[in-house]
Amino acid sequence: MFYISLWLSKVYLFLTKNKMNDKAGSLALKLDKNFYKHINKPGIVIAVTGTNGKTTTCNFLVDLLEKNGYKVTSNREGANFLPGIAKALMKGVNLFNKPKVDVAIIEFDELGSKKVLPLIKPTYVAVTNLFSDTMKRNAHTDYVFSKIEEGLPKDTVLFLNADDLISSQLGKDNPKIYFGIDKLKTDSKVNHSLVQDIRVCPKCYTPLEFDYFHYHHLGKARCPKCGFTNPTPKYNLTDIDYKKRTITINKEQYLLVNDGLFNIYNELLAIAILKEIGVKNINESLKTLEVVKTRYNKIKVKNIEIISQMAKGQNPIAVSRALDYTKNLEGKKEVIIILDDVYDQKALDRSEVMSWIYDSDFEVLKDDNIKKVIIGGFRAYDYKVRILMAGVDEKKIFVSPLEVDTYKYLDFKNIDKIIIIHDIYLNKKTNEIISKIKDVLE
Repeated sequence: MFYISLWLSKVYLFLTKNKMNDKAGSLALKLDKNFYKHINKPGIVIAVTGTNGKTTTCNFLVDLLEKNGYKVTSNREGANFLPGIAKALMKGVNLFNKPKVDVAIIEFDELGSKKVLPLIKPTYVAVTNLFSDTMKRNAHTDYVFSKIEEGLPKDTVLFLNADDLISSQLGKDNPKIYFGIDKLKTDSKVNHSLVQDIRVCPKCYTPLEFDYFHYHHLGKARCPKCGFTNPTPKYNLTDIDYKKRTITINKEQYLLVNDGLFNIYNELLAIAILKEIGVKNINESLKTLEVVKTRYNKIKVKNIEIISQMAKGQNPIAVSRALDYTKNLEGKKEVIIILDDVYDQKALDRSEVMSWIYDSDFEVLKDDNIKKVIIGGFRAYDYKVRILMAGVDEKKIFVSPLEVDTYKYLDFKNIDKIIIIHDIYLNKKTNEIISKIKDVLE
């Protein structure tokens, strides 16, 4: 039955021209319930999860490996449940179930760990971080931690974030490789974010003392009572040179792909994994590497930069990072915010949970260089209330019930940048807004 499932799913994939969906995987699993047991995997399987950054990290890995001559299969489109992963593995074998790739890069959802990991038996599991996430599904970091822990095969090597005192504690019995970022000039002794997911020692529950924060709870801390502290990273980033666009890891310089600290973590993790499996020409490959344009894109029209940033909706950390990145950009800015969840919006009861916006750092929009804040979508007035509570001057807040009409409120006068912060499901509307902005400017 396995070969029938393999062949038919490959035929389906061919007929649909490999469209970005997971129906081929669903077909394979429907025809053979033991598909995962029967499908052969390549010699190296790298599985990546975490609250934020897993898709970007996987994309970095796939691109860099392919540039170095490796044959790779992946679910890089983000189909990170069992059908999408089955499709990726199916693409990695020929009709006779012989691996035709060297590496599989698999993104998986944190809560699916117990089901996914025992089935794919990865060589490596990389965890980007664990933060507060969507209230309805991910509940609490301890809950997500426990779900990942349940699924970890004991012989799998873990790549863990040494700066994250939550995810770095995963895999008590697993071999571990840590990555981290040393103290930076931009770090603070005080956490300026609303959310800090760990405040007490997980061993003795004494309040932690932080030497510095990168952002939220990422940083260096210690317990004054029992001595608990961050693990020592094997891959340690010690310097970021934004002018030269380089980062220094273990005294070696690498090209900086993106200047957002959250994406620097993703690049660091990708480099650590590649170094560990023996890839040689990493720097040369970085020259043409970039964040996928659906997640971060920058173009210049006339004298104005248009930057779009994806922020995972209902996720206070992702939105806070996008807001903070916007604040730190040089020049005068106008900001468009479209963050409605289109799937929740379709629900009959309009059931989108909005409490998360009170955990997001909208206070940064008070910055004097942010001249306008334009909010679009069905829930726009919820965001307006939150932004007013953050202390932003009402005179610079504008609301459009339709996302695509937000561009009409832009002044285009005496500004250097227009930033669009959008939800994961609003790429199409974001592109429409950019197109309309370009029409006006040109």
